[in-house]
Amino acid sequence: MADGPIERLRARLGDFTPSEEAAARYFIEHPASVVNKTIAAVAREAGLSSTAIMRMCQRIGYSGYAEFRFCMNRQLLSHGADADRGVDEGRELSSHDNLANAYSAYLRKTTDGLDKAQLARFARLILNARRISIWGANRTYESVKQLSLRLFRIGIFNQTTSDEQVMDDISTILGPGDLCIVMSMNGRGSKSYGTLMSSLVERGCDVLLVTMNPKLPFIKCASEAVVLPWISSDYAAGLLEDQIVVFMYVECLLNEIAHLLDGGEGRA
Repeated sequence: MADGPIERLRARLGDFTPSEEAAARYFIEHPASVVNKTIAAVAREAGLSSTAIMRMCQRIGYSGYAEFRFCMNRQLLSHGADADRGVDEGRELSSHDNLANAYSAYLRKTTDGLDKAQLARFARLILNARRISIWGANRTYESVKQLSLRLFRIGIFNQTTSDEQVMDDISTILGPGDLCIVMSMNGRGSKSYGTLMSSLVERGCDVLLVTMNPKLPFIKCASEAVVLPWISSDYAAGLLEDQIVVFMYVECLLNEIAHLLDGGEGRA
């Protein structure tokens, strides 16, 4: 990419204020740090100010941090950049290598960002639940079926649905000791999720939400939620698949269940 953010940063190093230059050098050395992070998160991680980062973005021709992040993500994908070395301008990677690098980075983000205590709580809820219902719609239902099948394989019975009417019926049946797992990556699966989840919680059913969108309006309706890295939001629409990230989370959850079973924490 002839005029990507890395090239712009390098070309303007002599024009920045000291704080802007510190931000520019940080992004040149650690370009992947921008992936899936807010400006505030990057500022905390790098010891910079959000204002300096914003001014740096605008000085090299971007409207703000959001445009800078989008262009940086696109450059990382097209070049297969190393997270700790910056973009190697002289080496173009083949498309399958680029995809492998992007997915590998997000799989690492998924595992590295796990809340271990939360994962253990989720695993115990699954092990101890009287009844388990798993919900999802559209493409997310593939992840629902994957989790369901893997639970069946270790002897944990569960029921799945992508039908809103069935969800409504289930919300009047489940109660104390039961568990409902809702998978909604972007919130477009069901307009009734919030109402149904609230109804379940009121009945004493535990409701776990797995999503990639921390701004979902119904996230507060769940007993607890996990927010995964949102890969399709950070790259060009349709280029990368969210379900690969969800499958990795499912594997981590199942691994935690296996550890609990190995330690003698069988189903209650």
